[in-house]
Amino acid sequence: MPILAITKAEQVCREIMEQIFRGVLKPGQRLVEAQLSKELGVSQATVNAALQDLHSQGLVTKLLNRSTWVNRYTQAEIEKLFAVRRVLEPAAVEAVARHWDSEAEQGLREYVDQMRRAARAHDLPRFSMADYSFHQELYRRSRNSFLIQACQAIAVAPFAYVLCDHPEALPTDYLALAEDHQDLILAMPEGPEVAAQLTRERIEQWLEHSLRALTAARA
Repeated sequence: MPILAITKAEQVCREIMEQIFRGVLKPGQRLVEAQLSKELGVSQATVNAALQDLHSQGLVTKLLNRSTWVNRYTQAEIEKLFAVRRVLEPAAVEAVARHWDSEAEQGLREYVDQMRRAARAHDLPRFSMADYSFHQELYRRSRNSFLIQACQAIAVAPFAYVLCDHPEALPTDYLALAEDHQDLILAMPEGPEVAAQLTRERIEQWLEHSLRALTAARA
């Protein structure tokens, strides 16, 4: 898999995401640009750009000339998010399957392997980063700039439960979840329709699983 150069802002994005996944930054917590700039050793302009990207992806809310905070998702918001995901992600998968090749397969398999290793180590933050990277690679491979831009708005969807009120309530077999991603790779050579249908089914299953757990946690 080729090594892709990333900007400082992208590095800051990933660092903030890792802090969110590790619980260092919690849902609803305010983010102070000057503090992040000092902690990460970068300019406030770089932090500002990174937070703007994270806002576009749904991880934080950044208001112009006002405060920024880590998003907290309600059950109703997760349902709305998945209503959009059910449309966009199968469309991205279908586009990727239309020009599937060994390079695309190798790139996505690497992230599945990362998910497997993280699952075996019970490292949920590392799993979430690999999951995020898998979907980013998937969107990029669609070769459709409009679709990529639209998918960025739901980048938070695969791990939105981390940003809900009861993230601990979700009993999940993460190794099995990694294999779900592997199943998608295996479906790609079978054609766009097959791969897109599998994607829709897995999204529905994950949403049902998440909502059932969150509902039980509130009871």
